[in-house]
Amino acid sequence: MVGPCRVSVFRNIVLVAGKEIEIPKVVLEVRYKDKHGKWRGTQGMTVREIPKAILALQKAFEYMVST
Repeated sequence: MVGPCRVSVFRNIVLVAGKEIEIPKVVLEVRYKDKHGKWRGTQGMTVREIPKAILALQKAFEYMVST
């Protein structure tokens, strides 16, 4: 997580032609509090959040290729 930008990493295992294959995926979400103070998530972001999203995605990529 970088600021309000959160990246979740998933490693899905699928069976293809009798072989297990790993399909890594990421989900990017921007967290915010709504007018009632409840935490919500969205994929939309402001210009100021884009660098934070890029950094979060870079960290996720580094994690995925290092493991």
